[in-house]
Amino acid sequence: MAVVNIRGDRLYHEHIWWDQATALRQAGILPTHLPYPVPDGIKRLRLPVAGIESATMLAAEANGESNIMFGNDWGLQD
Repeated sequence: MAVVNIRGDRLYHEHIWWDQATALRQAGILPTHLPYPVPDGIKRLRLPVAGIESATMLAAEANGESNIMFGNDWGLQD
């Protein structure tokens, strides 16, 4: 996300924020799940990051489902 302030015909200042985990997921470097140790073994931890689907929704909101990270399949899994 970027906030750009222009005064007249000049760029006055620019602030850029970005989510590093989402950028790594979109690049295919960060997996959707990671191994997570628990006292009785290892579970899978689903990371709350979006991949290419979030970039697709920027082009057209109707092309995807919003807030899927809040569903039942995130967090620790067996």
